[in-house]
Amino acid sequence: MSDTDLQIDHHLDPETDPGIAPRADKMPEVLRLATALAEQMLASQIMGRSISGAQFTALVSAARLLQDNDVPWPPLVQEVVHELAERMHAAGSEPDGAAR
Repeated sequence: MSDTDLQIDHHLDPETDPGIAPRADKMPEVLRLATALAEQMLASQIMGRSISGAQFTALVSAARLLQDNDVPWPPLVQEVVHELAERMHAAGSEPDGAAR
């Protein structure tokens, strides 16, 4: 097979284009950021401060991204997500904001 028979688009190859990284390479950073956010949210709860909608959305989005990539949630992320879900259930609303 000659070079002309095999066309490789090096612009979309993560090994040859440093601007593109496989999603799996980003999972450690997602884990780190999700854990840091969960720590902030837990500290806010302990101090009696409310959790912003942006924080909630960011944590849920990170958890979904991890789940979609078969990456287990860190224990603290799992704890905070489950606690928030329980509070929302007790308050009579769903995580997507729809009332029950």
